[in-house]
Amino acid sequence: MRYAYVVFDNVARTRGLKTGWGFAAVVFGYGRRILFDTGASPDKLLSNMIALRVSPSEVDAVVISHTHDDHMGGLMGFLRANHRIEVFLPEGVKPEQIEQVERTGATPVIVGSGGEIAPGVSTTGVIGGRLAEQALVLEGDGGATLVTGCAHPGLDVLVETAGEQLGVSVRLVIGGFHLKRHGRKAVVELAEKLQRQGVELLAPSHCTGERSSLILAEAFGDGYVASGLGTRIPLL
Repeated sequence: MRYAYVVFDNVARTRGLKTGWGFAAVVFGYGRRILFDTGASPDKLLSNMIALRVSPSEVDAVVISHTHDDHMGGLMGFLRANHRIEVFLPEGVKPEQIEQVERTGATPVIVGSGGEIAPGVSTTGVIGGRLAEQALVLEGDGGATLVTGCAHPGLDVLVETAGEQLGVSVRLVIGGFHLKRHGRKAVVELAEKLQRQGVELLAPSHCTGERSSLILAEAFGDGYVASGLGTRIPLL
């Protein structure tokens, strides 16, 4: 079974877990277990993983969407628990951050244009300007899933790029959508554009914002998936 398990988030869905500003999810079912982002706190990240019975030692690779603390802050603590892995860092990462990863014994891989990192799993490569980031694309029999950290370049831009680069149709999007300060009109317009692009299912959390999440829920109806810390989201 293929699914994404949200192990760090400021939006809580399961009691007994430790919330914090940021995002992290573990992807299962593609041959390699992939941790996408690491949240802001290594202690909270590892505590949540253990509580959810996701062993850090069983993770095979880490992908960092962008180097903001709420997405990369838990990395070094995680690597102290498991350093026998590759860490896919976005182009533009600071040299000292690369050196820190190397000192743990992990293998840093700098991502520019993106590409496959496991069968059926690719990154979009680094997209955008000042707030650039990469997203994860998971291919499935029913279409593709896009996993985002904050979607700084624009959620529609990430969906379009994934489709153009990989020739896939993105039907499900999971993660932070960076809509916390957007007005209703902008969110409605984005929802309509995503639907024209072929997106049918949305699982927003982290920086999406409660108001924008409610608007997206109205727009997508049964295609809206309530997400947050502790949520296990089936993939296509």
